[in-house]
Amino acid sequence: LSGQIAFIYAFNKIQPAVIVDKIIEAAVDILVPGRGAGESNWFWRNVRSIERDSDRISKELDIRGELRNWDREFPYFHHELIVRYFAGFVASAVAVAAIGHLRSLFSTSKRR
Repeated sequence: LSGQIAFIYAFNKIQPAVIVDKIIEAAVDILVPGRGAGESNWFWRNVRSIERDSDRISKELDIRGELRNWDREFPYFHHELIVRYFAGFVASAVAVAAIGHLRSLFSTSKRR
């Protein structure tokens, strides 16, 4: 029962847009390379900074476009619904594990 309550609470309270934004930000950080060689003076540093920023924006738009395509192709398996289910499952597992741990603590203390 506690797992079901935790699942329902997390499913309804989670803000999937925030989580999706963080995942996209992390993916862009991994996929777009950082600073490289050839930045010895201010002009080339600024040029490289502009290139890097445009690459980051382009990659983010590509990822968001793929998410939109996924949502169109699988309307009953929307990406935000996946985030909600995952958060609910994690909350349920944590609640069940915590209740089990508390039960084991109290059951061993009664035997002594």
